[in-house]
Amino acid sequence: MARYITVTAAVTVAEPRLRAYLRAPLAPASAWPESDWTGLCIPWTDRALRDRYLAELPAAVAECDSWLDGDHADHLLELAEHDDLGLRHDGATGALVLGLDTRVDFELPGMIWAFTLLRGLAEVMAEGDGGLVELTPDWTAGTVPMLLAPRRSAFLDPARDAAALARARDAAFDVRCAAPGPEEDEPAAGLLGRLLA
Repeated sequence: MARYITVTAAVTVAEPRLRAYLRAPLAPASAWPESDWTGLCIPWTDRALRDRYLAELPAAVAECDSWLDGDHADHLLELAEHDDLGLRHDGATGALVLGLDTRVDFELPGMIWAFTLLRGLAEVMAEGDGGLVELTPDWTAGTVPMLLAPRRSAFLDPARDAAALARARDAAFDVRCAAPGPEEDEPAAGLLGRLLA
């Protein structure tokens, strides 16, 4: 049975740094220590699911790595071609809003892939940049949030980190307000093409 994930991101990154992110080779999921990836497995209230994900983690990271080649733009353009990707960016404020609804054939590797794609933004961020990425699967209740900051990314536990998550969501709301509205939307492929030109 097909599984689907929804990913939302609201971050601040200036256009020159966004261009650098798009052109940068996609780092493998194994570039981050396995201990970092355990944060993806912890938030689930279903203990059996959490334990299964923790047991599957090394193999899931390796599986994800086998899918990764090219740069960030390659992966985003492919998603845009299939209408899975919504993307808005405001050049004046650096507000970047991303929405992704896509099928994943393997639960944990699929989630790792989505976070790996967006973790690359942290590598180009400057002081004052940052944001929030949230992933929601359709096969279980719950959402996995990840904070991005210059050269750092960290998963939050919605129960343990409730105050930090609330602050991040407030900041993400401000970013969404600063991004171009739906009436000014251009297709994701068009925005990516313009940024890569």
